[in-house]
Amino acid sequence: MSNPLRKIIEAYKNHADHTLLKGFQFLHNGKTGYYDSFDVNYWQRKELIFELYNDYGLEHKPLIQWLLKEEQKGFQIDLPIYTLDVCAFMLYKYMSNEDVYALYQTKFGAGTDAQVYADIELIFGYDKEQMKQYLTSDTKNTELNKKILATIEYYESDPDIIFKTRDEYINHFENQKIKGIKGDLEDFEESL
Repeated sequence: MSNPLRKIIEAYKNHADHTLLKGFQFLHNGKTGYYDSFDVNYWQRKELIFELYNDYGLEHKPLIQWLLKEEQKGFQIDLPIYTLDVCAFMLYKYMSNEDVYALYQTKFGAGTDAQVYADIELIFGYDKEQMKQYLTSDTKNTELNKKILATIEYYESDPDIIFKTRDEYINHFENQKIKGIKGDLEDFEESL
């Protein structure tokens, strides 16, 4: 294994040593202008995210969760949403019901760009009806659960929306959407 990013991924998987991720943490550059404000470590983290996306599994879930949290910190400075979407998808693929909160935050906590770009299927979990049952029965986060349930019901109330099943969504992301994400990210990098 000669790829230094893959070495970090595997070392983190084996030891959960956060010091390995220091160079990938969200770090505001201190500037305030709309096009000036950015994350010093964004590009390194982007590379780590895509290296992980190339080969990941359930055993990488702690790293995926950490990366998603770092991406969410970018909400405050309007980072590109492409890497956020990749992290959310990786979490979705290996999610447990409790991960719905992080996925809901990804879709609805960042403003309009993420609301439009991140797919609603992320908060449906393995099965939309099963997720609704979980949210109804979980007593730890009742207010947030009500909010998420209301969101699901709102989307369901539109007869023109066709939702993808979990398998369809995974297939769509892995065979179509990821290509668009990579293309959009390349365009973004070229525009800088």
